[in-house]
Amino acid sequence: MKIIQVVGASNAGKTTFIKRLIGALSADGPVGVVKHLGHHGFFIEPGKDTTAYYESDAAISCGIDEEKSVFIMQETDLNAALEILCNAGVRYAILEGFKTRVFPRIVIGDIECENTVLRNPSVDDVLAALDRFEDFYTMEGLVRELKRDCDISHAGAVLTFNGIVREWTGEERTDHLEFDESLDDLAERVQREIESVPGVLGARVYHRKGRLYAGEDITYVAILAEHGQEAFAAAASAIDRLKRGLHGV
Repeated sequence: MKIIQVVGASNAGKTTFIKRLIGALSADGPVGVVKHLGHHGFFIEPGKDTTAYYESDAAISCGIDEEKSVFIMQETDLNAALEILCNAGVRYAILEGFKTRVFPRIVIGDIECENTVLRNPSVDDVLAALDRFEDFYTMEGLVRELKRDCDISHAGAVLTFNGIVREWTGEERTDHLEFDESLDDLAERVQREIESVPGVLGARVYHRKGRLYAGEDITYVAILAEHGQEAFAAAASAIDRLKRGLHGV
């Protein structure tokens, strides 16, 4: 899932631009949008059953009618919302605001921001620069993308693997590890190696970046193959390659 963050001052035209961007991106896959509401809050109609369930501390309260579904969550962390979008198969997640989270950004207006990719762009400018924006994946989202992009008519197996930050290695304790963009090249190389294995129909490899703490996921690997033994052989080779690559990092 590609993260496209749009920031700017109030009334700079962010919403108008995002609406046009949604239309263009939707031609390539599902689009999700997450808006930072700041101190304004979001009005939940009182007296409704879904509101009552939320107020009774349901983790998620959902209402479904003939046209839509509406979810109310207790969770306020942005990553939790992104995980839901990715698990649902969203290909592009547009963030409006969230200035304290520094993804590669589109800036509308003249405010100064770090990590700016484009300033006051056209929609076509964004489409031409999609590879400059950051990816975000869950394992389920990675598998969904793999199945969506590959011919599954001859597929007989999907194999997944995720590596985590180990807290203890022998007598040494690890609180956290730091990973940067250098892992992107490693992921691309390993993915190409997996896809070159006979019988493998497609693969996805994703490395998380930043500070990761003990118990958190580092790496996701998803392999689509004609038969299980081919998937296992490709996975074994990939895991060994990733271990050597991560050791170098």
